[in-house]
Amino acid sequence: LEVGDGVFEVLSTSGDTHLGGDDFDKRIVDWLAASFKRDEGIDLLKDKQALQRLTETAEKAKMELSSLTQANISLPFITATADGPKHIETTLTRAKFEELCSDLLDR
Repeated sequence: LEVGDGVFEVLSTSGDTHLGGDDFDKRIVDWLAASFKRDEGIDLLKDKQALQRLTETAEKAKMELSSLTQANISLPFITATADGPKHIETTLTRAKFEELCSDLLDR
């Protein structure tokens, strides 16, 4: 860091420059999709509309976890089968989020 005439100039940074918020969002998306597939037998990652909703919800949950210890996730009508509509209702704790992203946090 260099300071001159009230101007701060960053000369260098450290860390993984290829790591970003999307990497953390993807971990939440994968966790939600895996849980849904285990419970319902449906792969939401193959459904573009469901994947978009998962991604938006994951980003929102990630932001909530920066100030809260848990985020409630509600995705009504995420998909439907012959039996009717399917929903996701779950809670992601900060501890679970840190577990899902532990290798990313170490970078």
